[in-house]
Amino acid sequence: MEVKSLGMFKKLSLRSILSLVCLIIICFIAFAVRILPLKWGAYLSEFDSFWHWYVADHIIKNGTSWIFSNSWIDNRTWFPWGRPVASTTPMGLPLTAATFYIFIQSLGLNVSLMDVTIYFPPFMAMLTVLALYFFGKEFGGQETGLLAALFLALNSAYISRTSLGFFKHESVGVFAIVLCSLFFVKAINPHNTLKRCLLYSILSGLFLTYLTISWGAFYYMFGLIPLYLIIAIIVRRESSRLTLAYLLTIGIGILLSLPFPRPGLATITTFGIIPVLGGFAVLTVHEAVKHINFRYSAGFLPRIFIVILAIIISATLYFSGAVAPITGKFLAVVNPQFRAESPIIESVAEHQMNTWATFYNSFGIILFLLPLGLYFAFKRGDYKALYLILFGLTSLYAAASFIRLNLILAPAACLLAAYGIIETLKPIVERVKLGKISTKKKILATIDLRVLIFIVIIFTATLIPTFYRAIEYAYTPVTIASASVPIREYREDWFDALHWIDKNIPKGAPVICWWDYGYWVAIYGNSTSVADNATLNTTQIAHIGQILLSNETRALNLSKKYFNSTYILVFITTAKWLNSHQPLGFGDEGKWGWMARIANKVHPEISIESVDKDANGLPDWDTLLGKLILYACGRNVTLTKFNIIYVSPSHQYVVNNEPKITTQVIIVKGTD
Repeated sequence: MEVKSLGMFKKLSLRSILSLVCLIIICFIAFAVRILPLKWGAYLSEFDSFWHWYVADHIIKNGTSWIFSNSWIDNRTWFPWGRPVASTTPMGLPLTAATFYIFIQSLGLNVSLMDVTIYFPPFMAMLTVLALYFFGKEFGGQETGLLAALFLALNSAYISRTSLGFFKHESVGVFAIVLCSLFFVKAINPHNTLKRCLLYSILSGLFLTYLTISWGAFYYMFGLIPLYLIIAIIVRRESSRLTLAYLLTIGIGILLSLPFPRPGLATITTFGIIPVLGGFAVLTVHEAVKHINFRYSAGFLPRIFIVILAIIISATLYFSGAVAPITGKFLAVVNPQFRAESPIIESVAEHQMNTWATFYNSFGIILFLLPLGLYFAFKRGDYKALYLILFGLTSLYAAASFIRLNLILAPAACLLAAYGIIETLKPIVERVKLGKISTKKKILATIDLRVLIFIVIIFTATLIPTFYRAIEYAYTPVTIASASVPIREYREDWFDALHWIDKNIPKGAPVICWWDYGYWVAIYGNSTSVADNATLNTTQIAHIGQILLSNETRALNLSKKYFNSTYILVFITTAKWLNSHQPLGFGDEGKWGWMARIANKVHPEISIESVDKDANGLPDWDTLLGKLILYACGRNVTLTKFNIIYVSPSHQYVVNNEPKITTQVIIVKGTD
């Protein structure tokens, strides 16, 4: 008996060791793929990353007390008003980076905060892959966990926001969503002891708090968890453990986030709290009905009535004005038609609605395996399956409304796809396991083995292109290193321009440019900007559009009027065509249409038609931007009110030994 037990132990140990080795390899793949941009240098990517580094640096140098008092007004951004940092910046990410940096320094390692923030996203991606493994293991066993982790490690949608230098909310946000979900599902296990339920509920609440102070997508979890509660009551999957888990998770998530200026009181005073209150209302009425032994308390219709009553209470709170209405990007997710009324939202590519092409580029074959996972989850029908079904369907809707929210769909899609594959293969695997096939069934087992091999080959053949596309997607320089042009070539344009700004623009003099480049100018260029990617003041952004799309005289007067500065920066890309360079569309020559639409909301005289009178798709040559586009194309241009004081070194993208693409940063200054 002892020998037999020892053999079983060794067998289990070998299986565990193999699983551990596979998990380590998957985590290594997740990290390695995301640092492929190192070929072109280690830099922060995109734009917001520079702001979050800037805030983390301030935390290290000045502590954290200013966060809760909201006392830091940054004057390098949003000139002349400045920016109250704590109330406009989720603090979870910079606090985490600062903590990592202090910890690494305590180990005696000499690294800079910049290094920490550059490598932080791939590291968090690796941790999230590990977290999804445990979520998958909880739901469908080790095989499901490993496959889900592999899918997430090589998911294009997730890679796009966790690659080298992409130091933004999503790197910690998705991690928090996965762990909040994992511990919530573990907490609602009806067979749990009270002690375990309390522990898992507290952990779920802590990760919900972390999400709430890190990323605006916490509203998604404020909707998913109450929705799960309501559906569980309707389909009779409620339990005392669910009640306790809901109260603790939501309660901790709200209470611990209130001291932070963002979101602060907005957590409980905006539309996002309505689903939470609806969940509380349903829970309260349900418990009351259950304890008074109402005759039909176990029936279906009374449960529907309870939900309808909760909806009425929630609607009353909303329409009475007790909570602020949902606005901005959050409304665009719930109601995609809203984006048509907000050009500032519609102008951002990641805020567009998903199309079949973007879905497929982000998920590949996983998109086809997701319904398979949903089918088996519906078939399973327990409390875990219900959560995964709701997670998958709601995140799919959110992603369809907002390309950026493919991030939330990624872990759900990967987990469902993995579960679908494992459940499909499970019956065949069981039949061909050694020791479970009788002599009479050898022929049938052989057939099953052939079917298994065929299915594995099909899955492998379809997954390889998806994984290859993900690696190709990651193998791209960070935004600033390629001059924000989608080419695999190092460009010095912005590095050179921002260094020049730092050395030559007087401190405190704002540089007027389109909001896309505001963080680069203020943080990397050590200067002052008038707008950036936070898009805090749409009116100010409209002023910039008005300046760039006006004639020189008016542009000069407006720049003095609004910003008391005449330093104006534009970024132009051109492509060689028939021995001359033509506007390409990756710079301001492609963004002018959005400038006109946004400006039109404040300045009705600016419109697409008024700026492009000859309808050639470009601003007319009498506008300031039009003249600078013409200059970038190599034409003779006469400026009367501005002088060109800086042009970045000419960098041309060469294809077949012929220059094709030219990128240029141009800075002008008004004449006295």
